[in-house]
Amino acid sequence: MRLRFVTPGDAEALQDYVRSLSPRSRNKRFLGALSELPKAVLDDFVALGRNDRYSLFGVMEHDGVESIVAEARYALDRSTGRVEFGLSVHDRWQGHGIGPALIADLERRAAALGGVTLSGDALRTNDVMIALARKAGFTIQPHADDWTLVRFEKGVSASHVHVALLDLMK
Repeated sequence: MRLRFVTPGDAEALQDYVRSLSPRSRNKRFLGALSELPKAVLDDFVALGRNDRYSLFGVMEHDGVESIVAEARYALDRSTGRVEFGLSVHDRWQGHGIGPALIADLERRAAALGGVTLSGDALRTNDVMIALARKAGFTIQPHADDWTLVRFEKGVSASHVHVALLDLMK
């Protein structure tokens, strides 16, 4: 899998990816029922770097055709150093190690942005994301504002900063 930034030219591909997710996966990723991204949300997803927000595609190539297998979105709050993220892995690619690879990459990106804490929210019933976050070293706690959610959080370590700096020098 290769990661690349989502650009404005990817709006249709992103929307197609979201539509191709099962209703259950869309509900888990976007914390509610939707069949596609509303236009304002789609526009925000493809606006690379606006308000310190970034979107990534996880892609694989087969016979010269690029397929989207995952997506992730992360945003830095410069006042707190918190980097919040959300991600999805396409239904047919779940269970192949893509989620853990995305989280590891997001930790490096958070460090490169100067983030101090990496965090995200998940539905309380999203056992897969909760287990994934726990395995990656995040603490899990009830969400302060919504009883249907949990918040997972992890400090960005100095080793991530070192790895991120090495990545930037490549």
